[in-house]
Amino acid sequence: MEFTKENMRFYIFMRCKLGESAKLIHETLQTVCGDCACFYQNVCRWAKEINDGKVSFSDCPRPGRPKSYVNEQTIAFIKKDIDEDPITSVRELSDTNGLSYGTVHTIITEHIRMKKVCAPFVSV
Repeated sequence: MEFTKENMRFYIFMRCKLGESAKLIHETLQTVCGDCACFYQNVCRWAKEINDGKVSFSDCPRPGRPKSYVNEQTIAFIKKDIDEDPITSVRELSDTNGLSYGTVHTIITEHIRMKKVCAPFVSV
């Protein structure tokens, strides 16, 4: 049986409630899970959160930028820009649309399925 992150948090929760130290909890997790055990720093952080009153075992949603801006709208914008100016560079598309170079490259190669994407010439 493989321990999930939630399983480990529950285990840490129960051991903290029994008064065990983070070091002992981590050693036990290493014995049971081996290389799959979470890091000692995570055990310490979770034990502190539990002792401070946190009882959630799952990840909370994190604020910030979503992992990817690749969606139908951005694909349509990139396709429109390429149709209007077929010799535009990936960097120009990136700057114009506020997307990373890698995101634009992914849209062009995987979603628009253009065969060849050339990087812009860089003089040294």
